[in-house]
Formats: sequence, structure tokens, C-alpha cells
Amino acid sequence: MLKITVNTILALLMLFAIVSCGQSESHSTSYLSQEPPGTEPQIFAPGIVSDPNQFEWSGSFSPDGKEYYFSRQYGDAPSKILFTKLIDGKWTTPEPLMATAAYGAGEVHLTFDNKRLYFMWQHPYPPVQTGLPPYYFVERVPNRWSEPKYAGQGMFLSSSHDGTIYTSDMSSWNINRQTHLAKVTVEGGQFIKYDRLDIPTYLGSQAHPCIAPDGSYILFDVDGGTHLFVCFKKADGTWEAAIDLTKHSFDPMAGGAYISPDGKYLFFALNEDIWWVDIKVIENLRPKA
Repeated sequence: MLKITVNTILALLMLFAIVSCGQSESHSTSYLSQEPPGTEPQIFAPGIVSDPNQFEWSGSFSPDGKEYYFSRQYGDAPSKILFTKLIDGKWTTPEPLMATAAYGAGEVHLTFDNKRLYFMWQHPYPPVQTGLPPYYFVERVPNRWSEPKYAGQGMFLSSSHDGTIYTSDMSSWNINRQTHLAKVTVEGGQFIKYDRLDIPTYLGSQAHPCIAPDGSYILFDVDGGTHLFVCFKKADGTWEAAIDLTKHSFDPMAGGAYISPDGKYLFFALNEDIWWVDIKVIENLRPKA
């Protein structure tokens, strides 16, 4: 018969307290210490990220959830990238990313390997550029980011767990003002090839792709940054018909979607702020097998 002593009980209680404290601390510091939303969208980090007097658009968490980068614009001033970090259990006050400070920057994305940070940057175009929106990237070096390097044309970036990058292919913009969702082949951080996605439903210019972490669906918008759709991937790798999210309680002006690295929350821009909602609102639309 198992004999449980008082000392054993006390030891178990102390262990439980330590584990519970750790879980509570982890929960309280996640997502800039904000209370997670349910299936009703909420403004994300009001007064910290979402400033009522400024315009916030797009953002990206590090895979470990300890860094957050986002873009902000005030009036006619150039957009800038800000970041905040979790240090000693507290999030730092957002500050400008100095690597991009000399020129306007935005639409930031941190890859799942946590090594490269991509962003649109109004740096003077390199000789190979053709007047299309330029993407640059920086790489992690000891205690800082590297100097920016040119990546290629694009608009808004997203990536899946396997490292596959998606963007808005702008190569037709100067011809017919059309944009297309595309999977990008990357070598050394640079964009080498764009493979456009064949979305069955014709919706005009599709832009701002947001791939699910597991690659099983993609969100995008169609009206220059508004009107969200989601499209699920079939077992054969082709895409289902796009689902209009305005028919599922999303505001028509919502756009620029991105998903937390853990796949739990959907973020999007609306009314010059960043909003978030439980990813269940998308998962509930997944076609039944």
C-alpha cells in the first residue's frame, strides 16, 4: 500500500504552485500582456500598438512570441516600423527599427526561422528595380540586425512553417493595374521566381496574402487593402472557391490579415487600428472532409 507522508503532500503542492505560476506568467505576458479575444474582434493593444491618433497597418510576431514588429503612420509623414520586446517579463515601449529609420517603411514580416525580417522600404531603387514596390530584408547578427539588402518586388509578405513565402506579385501593375497572389522562390533572401496562385473565383486584383502556418488556407483582400476572403487548399494542392468573409460578420473595410505564429489568432487592419480575433472564425468555415 502506498504511504503518502505530509512532506510528500507539501512537496506536491509546491510543485503544483510553481507550475501554475509559470503558466499564469506565460499567459499574462503573451501578446503584449493583452487579454485574448473570443470570436468577436477586438482592437489589439489599444494605446500601445493601436493609437487612435495614428494609423497602424500590418505586423508580425517572432516565432517565440517575444518580439512584435508593426508599421505606423502619422498624418502625411512616412510610415515607420516599430518594435517591442519581452524582457524580464515586461514588454518594452515600442520604438523605431533603426535599420529602416532613414526612409519610410512598412508591411513587415518575420520568417518562421526567426532569421530574416522583410519589409517594404522607400529606399532609392537599386539599378535592377523597375519602379515597383521594393522589398528589403535584414538578417540577425549578434545583438542586432544587419544592414538592409534588396529582396525584390512585392507587396505584403506571409510565410508558412515550412518557410514558403507568399506575396502580392506586382509585375503586371504597370501594364493593367492588376496584382496577383504568388508563392515566391527565395535564394539567399532574394526573390528569384513568382508562381501565381490559381484562385478559382475571379475577384479582380488579389493582394496582401496571409498563408496559414500549416499552409492549409490563405486569406487575402481585393479592394486595395479591404474586403477579406479566405481560400482553403484541397488535398490535391489546388484551391477551393474563395469565401467572402463579409458574409461571415467581417467588416468590408477589414484587410491586411496576418496570423500569430501559433496559429491561434487572426490579426487585421480596420479603421486605422490593428484588430484581432480567435482563429476559430476561420476554422469554422473549413470545408468538411
